[in-house]
Amino acid sequence: MLTTLVLLASCGPSSAPVEDVDTFSFAPGAEGLDLSHHNGAVDWPRLSTAGLSFVYLKATEGEGHVDTRFQENWLGAWRHHWQAGAYHFYLLCQDGRRQADNFIRQVEVRSGALPPAVDLEHAHNCAPQNSRGETLADLKVFLAALEAEYGAVPVIYTTPAFHAEWLAGEGFDAHPLWVRSLEGPPRLPYAIWQYSMKGRVPGVTGNVDLNRAAE
Repeated sequence: MLTTLVLLASCGPSSAPVEDVDTFSFAPGAEGLDLSHHNGAVDWPRLSTAGLSFVYLKATEGEGHVDTRFQENWLGAWRHHWQAGAYHFYLLCQDGRRQADNFIRQVEVRSGALPPAVDLEHAHNCAPQNSRGETLADLKVFLAALEAEYGAVPVIYTTPAFHAEWLAGEGFDAHPLWVRSLEGPPRLPYAIWQYSMKGRVPGVTGNVDLNRAAE
């Protein structure tokens, strides 16, 4: 039986999967992964034997970068009946509207897709060129553009450190959180928990990121 998961507006201090209405559905505790060109070619028939049910695929980064394997992964996931979504790596030093345009050019509006996701973290990012307020406003422009295009509230992938520095108390509570927490369940309310960056699955060479929906 499916349950729909969202981030609640009020955040408590304890570890907290969140369940409510109106965003996207997973079976409680459903397992998934995320992939990009770093994972190389994917053998989708073999991967589909792994017992996983959803996948997020990197589509774009910044104003102009496109993941070189996104389109083949997107088609492979749909052809093999995965719950699939696309994500964008957001650069703090670049324009939010142009980053949204980059993502929208690459990712079709498709019925049944997972909500678009934005990767917000310190690693591999760049220093903002504007004030904190202007940078946050630009991020909100990006998120609003994706919501308008895809008809779904974007998911925010983040780390506890980035969340505390940039997102907490800044008006992002409507966005479900996908939290990387490698030492145990997140203390933030979450819809998806990335619990490993060293998973092994059939059909993909090397380590993969593993994720689990809230229970």
